[in-house]
Order: sequence, then C-alpha cells, then structure tokens
Amino acid sequence: MRILVVTTTFPQWEGDPRGAFLLRHWERPALAGAEVVVLAPRTAGSHGEVSPALTVERVAYAPRSWSTLTGGYGILENVRARPHRAALVPALWAGLSRAVERRLAGASWDRVAGHMLLPAGVCVAAACRRRGVPFELFGHGTDVDLLLRLPGPLLRALTADFGAAAAIHLPSADKRERLRAALPHLAPRLRVSTMADTVRPAARPRRPVPGDVLFLGRLIRQKGVDDLIAAMAGLGRGRLQIAGEGPERARLHRLARRLGVDARFHGFVAGDAKERLLGSASVLCVPSREVAGLSEGAPLVIREAAVRGLPVVATRVGGIPELCAQSEAPVVLVPPGDRGALARALGRQLAPPRPRSASPSRP
Repeated sequence: MRILVVTTTFPQWEGDPRGAFLLRHWERPALAGAEVVVLAPRTAGSHGEVSPALTVERVAYAPRSWSTLTGGYGILENVRARPHRAALVPALWAGLSRAVERRLAGASWDRVAGHMLLPAGVCVAAACRRRGVPFELFGHGTDVDLLLRLPGPLLRALTADFGAAAAIHLPSADKRERLRAALPHLAPRLRVSTMADTVRPAARPRRPVPGDVLFLGRLIRQKGVDDLIAAMAGLGRGRLQIAGEGPERARLHRLARRLGVDARFHGFVAGDAKERLLGSASVLCVPSREVAGLSEGAPLVIREAAVRGLPVVATRVGGIPELCAQSEAPVVLVPPGDRGALARALGRQLAPPRPRSASPSRP
C-alpha cells in the first residue's frame, strides 16, 4: 500500500503540536506497513524528521526566510497578522501543484489524500482527475468556511474536480450540510469524519485541582477566549489555565489583567505538559463562536476530555454539539457569546460538593 498525503498543515519539527493530529492519523497505516509520503510546505522554522514512520517532503515555494504563510497559526491568521503574506498564496498554490504532479508522474499510488480543501484539496483534485488517479479530500474547519464564502462562480470553478473524489471527509454534520447546500451535486461524496482515532488515551489518572478551568486551543477570535475571561470575571472565583498560542494572546492577556482574572498563559503544550493540564483541570471550557462566517469544526479537545472523564462546558456552535453528544463525560452546552450563561455553567461545575445529610439514627 502506497499513500500520498498533501497538506498545508503539518508539524514543522518533532514535537510541534500544529497539525499533530494529521501526523498521528497517517502514522497508523504507516506503522501497519504502508508506505506513506507527506507533501507539506517548507516553513521558515521547519527542520529535522518529525516521524520515522513517514517520509515528509517539504515543498519550497519561496526563500526559506519568506516562507511564513503556513505554520504559525494557520494561513488565514498568518495573513491577518501580516497582510503582505497574501502575495505568497499563488506561489504556495503553484508549488503544491508541481509537487503533486511530480509525485503522481513518478510512481503509482493506492491512495491519495488532500487535507484542507483550500488550497491542497484543489491541487490534489485537479491533478488526480487529470491523470485518472483515485483520491479523497479532507476538510477541517476554517478551510471549509473560506471555500463557502467565495462567490458562486469562483466556488464552482475551484471545486470543478471535487465530484471525482472517492469521498470528501468533513469534521461535522454541520459542515457537511453547509457544503451540500452550496454544492448539491457533491452530496453522495460527503462523509463525516471527526478523526477521533487520533486522540490518545489518558497517560495517568486525573487529579483535578479545585477551581481550575482549562482552555486548550488556538488563540484566535472564533475560539471565544475573551468570552471565557469575561465569564470568569463575572464568576469571581476560580483559576483559568489557557493552553495555546495565537495572534490574540497579547490582547487576551491584557483583558485578563484588566478584569482581575487569575489566568495563566502556557503557550503551545504537548506531551507531558498537555497531559498534566488535562489531568489537573476541574472543567474544560470550549467557548467557540462564529465570527464573520468562520465557525468551529470538531475540536478534538472535547474527545480528549471525554476519554479522561473531564467535564466540559461548551457552546452550541459548529460541530461541538455532535461531539458532546458522544461524550462519556458530563457536558453542559450554552449559547455562543452568552457570557452570563457561560459563567453560570462554570460556577455549577466548580461548586463544591454538597455535604451528605446525616442518616437518621435508628432506635
């Protein structure tokens, strides 16, 4: 079995948490004996081997020092942080297309997969359809939303080859229905795939610290971390552990200080550091919201909480309700952006257990 994987998001070095779920997903067939080759953009910081099980080819699309369109917080957030990076999009697109064509011409493949519908999915679909090679596509979240925001003629032009896919995997029924509504002819190809197989079991038993509220994810606007900080301020108790990185970090740090919230910012976490935070939290909060048409996919941290029995307070947005419905751990869902409801739900989770009433004595 020979598998070619094309993606714009992938770990840049060993231990890099960005795109680590894709690494874990494709390590499984590799460890079972498949030959897996991954095409991913070279970044200014990429170096070394990320897994002995996979062959990773870094696709050069600009001088290394300029290669900052991917990595970091994702293409959209990287462009928002430095708008001039948008000029690199055509170069990345062309570089990925050439790399896919070269690999398809040089060998036969049993399976070709494109992750992130824009731009990797478009590159894979065009090259594979032209050569008659079977392929599948994976949408994850922001990439699906950005595709659906395009004007109709451009959307139809870019997805002209999607109908030849064996399957188009999406993180939630919500995303599937949005794509089906925009492109009805793709309905037979659309599948829901949460990639829950990439969630690792707990490494150690939980030892929750009373009052600890955990957020784990990227610090971007649609994650709603400012709503969480405001909710904690309204609650007036508890400690907030924020694990993740992103362009919102400085603003969120200032907000926590201004509102007097006991918040610790950990940055990106992985391995033992991530396990410790998941094990010590009293509750996980996922306060996502929709911003300018960008919504939530299926945040795997909810599944990570479930396998540890960690209670979750989350918002009803995107694929979150679907994941929570499958959770074995206690879950409370509140409307997105409702800081009062978020504070009340967290307060109930952090409330100390009521003392048991004394049993009546027997004569």
